[in-house]
Amino acid sequence: MTAEEKIRAMPKAELHRHLEGCVRVGTVIDLARKNNLRLPTFDPAGLDRLYKLRAPGASLAEVLGRFELAQASFPSYEAVERITFEALEDAYKKENIRLLELRYSPEFMLKKAGLDWQKAQDVINSTIVKFEKSSNMVCGVILIASRSYGVKSAEKTMEFALKNKRSVIGFDLADSEADYPSALYKEAAKKLHAAGLPLTVHSGEEGHFSQVGDTIRALKPRRIGHGVKAAEDASGRTVGLIKSSGITVETNPWSNYLTRAVALIEAHPLKNFIRAGVKCTIGADDPEILDTHLNKEYELALEKMGLTFEDIHYTLKCAAEGSFLPADKKQQAAKELGFVLSQGVEPRREI
Repeated sequence: MTAEEKIRAMPKAELHRHLEGCVRVGTVIDLARKNNLRLPTFDPAGLDRLYKLRAPGASLAEVLGRFELAQASFPSYEAVERITFEALEDAYKKENIRLLELRYSPEFMLKKAGLDWQKAQDVINSTIVKFEKSSNMVCGVILIASRSYGVKSAEKTMEFALKNKRSVIGFDLADSEADYPSALYKEAAKKLHAAGLPLTVHSGEEGHFSQVGDTIRALKPRRIGHGVKAAEDASGRTVGLIKSSGITVETNPWSNYLTRAVALIEAHPLKNFIRAGVKCTIGADDPEILDTHLNKEYELALEKMGLTFEDIHYTLKCAAEGSFLPADKKQQAAKELGFVLSQGVEPRREI
């Protein structure tokens, strides 16, 4: 069996995947036609070239601009259901994912069409429940507050997440960390902690490595999305803080290359994080828009970043342990991934 075949056959886990970044090109076109929406072109090949990013953008902000087409693809609850199902289907059938955490920003995803947050969340949750019953994949939803919409929007999203604790497994802060530092959300985050809703934060994807330390001290997250800038602290203190805090880093190598968080894919710090004993996972972030998937991410890790299959298994163990899913679902997923989860003990890989 070749390395590529081994990767494709491997059961996988994904903790960092944006629903808005999972919209297929064909779906964008189909929904635009059905809802009389404008597109730059209705030619699939032409739209594919405009929609997907295959080379580094000028900045994170430029890359985020690619999401406008995806944002317009949520004009109705039927569209929300379809896109959710297709995201689950692609993860399960194309990537052999057995544990999936999908995240979305209600303000970003639903605002353009004026959809009701609760109705949309109910549709997403019911779609996941149905899919789980027909597969051996477990899935959960994380709600995102997009920093660029302001602190009030973040607080509104947090309240909505707390109201929906039965169908929401965690909360995330995303978007521009430099313009909206973590300290702004310190008091609001306390409500999440008090309610027992786990927190992950996009941090260290841009700017200075000190922002990662600021995030950890101000918000006390269980996980950090991206975190690559932590490796730029030559003293090693920031990486040490991540490790000592027991934080899991959700790395997204190809995404980090496309947003210029790292200059070269070979320079991604995932290998260094693992060698330092930091808990890490590998994610595709926005598979459709960034033209990637977990199979590709694993191939890059092995071929370009110097990881071994043992390292890949380590990231899967970290995913099984660090998932925000309920214990029973984590146990089911761990079994699919080839691990045994014990209460309070790190997963043990079955030989």
